[in-house]
Amino acid sequence: MRNHHTDAEADRPEANDQKPADESWADGALPVSRRSVLAGVGGAGVAFGLLGYGAAAAIQQTEFRLGGEIGGWQGQTPASIEGVNNPTLELQDGQEYSIVWENLDGQPHNVVVVDADGNQLVRSDIVTEQGATQTVTFTATTEMTEYLCEVHPNTMVGGVSVTDESQTTTTTTEEPGQAGFFTEGTEVGLRTVADGMTAPTDLAVPDDGSGRQFVTDQTGEVWVVTDDGRQETPFVNVSDQMVTLGEFDGSYASQTQEYDERGLLGIDVHPDFADNGRFYLHYSAPPNEDTPEGWDHVEVVSEFTTTGDGSSADPSSERVLLQFQKPQYNHDAGPMAFGPDGYLYVPMGDGGGANDNMYGHVDDWYDVNEGGNGQDVTENLLGDVLRIDVDAQGDDSPYGVPEDNPFVGTDARDEIYAYGFRNPYGISFDSEGNLFVADAGQNLFEEVNVVERGGNYGWNVKEGTHCFSTESPSDPAAITDCPANEPNQAPYDGSPLVDPVVEFPHTYQGESVGITVVGGHRYEADAVPDLQGKYVFGAWTTDPAREEPAGRILAATPRGDFGQGDGATTTTTDNGTTTTTDNATTTTTTADNTTTTTTTEGTTTTTEAADGTAGDVPLDQLWEMEELVVQGGFDYFVRMFGQGPNGEVYVLANQRGVPEGDTGAVLEIVPPEEGDGSA
Repeated sequence: MRNHHTDAEADRPEANDQKPADESWADGALPVSRRSVLAGVGGAGVAFGLLGYGAAAAIQQTEFRLGGEIGGWQGQTPASIEGVNNPTLELQDGQEYSIVWENLDGQPHNVVVVDADGNQLVRSDIVTEQGATQTVTFTATTEMTEYLCEVHPNTMVGGVSVTDESQTTTTTTEEPGQAGFFTEGTEVGLRTVADGMTAPTDLAVPDDGSGRQFVTDQTGEVWVVTDDGRQETPFVNVSDQMVTLGEFDGSYASQTQEYDERGLLGIDVHPDFADNGRFYLHYSAPPNEDTPEGWDHVEVVSEFTTTGDGSSADPSSERVLLQFQKPQYNHDAGPMAFGPDGYLYVPMGDGGGANDNMYGHVDDWYDVNEGGNGQDVTENLLGDVLRIDVDAQGDDSPYGVPEDNPFVGTDARDEIYAYGFRNPYGISFDSEGNLFVADAGQNLFEEVNVVERGGNYGWNVKEGTHCFSTESPSDPAAITDCPANEPNQAPYDGSPLVDPVVEFPHTYQGESVGITVVGGHRYEADAVPDLQGKYVFGAWTTDPAREEPAGRILAATPRGDFGQGDGATTTTTDNGTTTTTDNATTTTTTADNTTTTTTTEGTTTTTEAADGTAGDVPLDQLWEMEELVVQGGFDYFVRMFGQGPNGEVYVLANQRGVPEGDTGAVLEIVPPEEGDGSA
């Protein structure tokens, strides 16, 4: 899905900082965690080898042949998987199998088989040479639930279904809509407000008395939605300024893939729109003269102005505010939001790729994981939430910087408001001024954060509340002792890494929970009383193959002390070190054999629990989560959420995982008896 990243035009890496896409894999396979080694020895014997050109793979008793490219695993044989993208492998417990796969695109790939908790049971070497073929031989066990590429786990992942000797089947993923990790929640209906779009990405409501809503479509149109539905003529169309979707300049994407995260991704209107007619778009533009060679595109935030009567806008009125040079096609973030202070908050992703070790990712302070724009605050504006003043201009910029931004007057970038994000996908303010930002995870966990000025939200030291390993990203226990604080050395100040208020895993007890969190809004309308005050958000889909429109609409209830804390938090790590932070004051003490955590949301972070449950979601520290029960069902991808003038919440959705077709719709959350009955 975030899925979403940026790099400031003036701060792109120099040529000698750019590395080829496969440089990180030049030394061969990544280390295998102790857990995966033990699992391989105890349950799934494995052998693998790389075949040279013209060499023939030894035919095992049962064999699957696949083609591997960033867009997915392409089934070849047997006939049951031929032509299928990310096919499910049907196995028999105790039977020996081989996967013979060919590298189709010359990008780094390998085969990893995991269990329901993401533990590696089988793992092969990374292969980067186009046309090379690798054979992975293993014995099937009922623990196996998925196979994936460790480098591209979001697109190259398929199910494993293992039948034991008594013909009992273990399935890798749940059927769309099944319960599991989330409790069954409030019953709602969905009422179609507008349809006929391709892939709606954001919604804005101008306070001009017109009753209009503006909805952005990934393909470049801004649609006007009224009580009568979607108007046929776009308010403005910026497709001529955009990249051609499905065509890529960077080396990370496959030239044959249809999946694309770029496009027209966000809109917000100026607080004084009724008087000045100004609004702001976030879109993906082709490379320009400042784009480093081999990089994919430029993320742009621009101001536009309406025509005289306000019925449309002129694309030529564009005033470019921000340009972010993007090394990879993905992690482009999405919506923006004006805060109650009148400033524009702009999330941007970390640059793209996986593990933050491809070209375009700079070095940071955390040496355990290579690279990471999210933890960098001096070289670029990737992996951050920015805060700018669109009503002012700087000496060298078309916008002003608020004087109270946290890094003003330091060596870090003045625009940064908060940092430590991977792919901030969905931003909103509630009526009390709380700022919510969802952050799409990589292999294991998704999260939503309450964001405050100067906060460090952890990526790529952590994924959600868990330590993250670039060497073993699918193993939640690969690292259990990552730092709880950033360095106490300028431009950092030693503050804790802030944990999310919402977290969910990709899989739970063998069932798929969701892929790519989609940020939403607090429900502040009266129509559905049981939702009042809850944060409504979603998961793009539950289908690991990313083909089925099996999204989830979720809600989280704030804890009773939300918004009432004094900004101080105590965190005791698993080595007994206690850190207390109160804004600019940090003190450290030591305790013997104690592990306690008290968290004020949006203020501090915690480390992994000391009881060995590093792979578990700490539900007692998070907001209570539920899945909304939609009358008639919900067979859509969740693309984004919007909020109306009275606090109502809209679901922006479509039924295609790629930017094609006309299944896009805006759906209002209403009482169950007022819904369409089958959304």
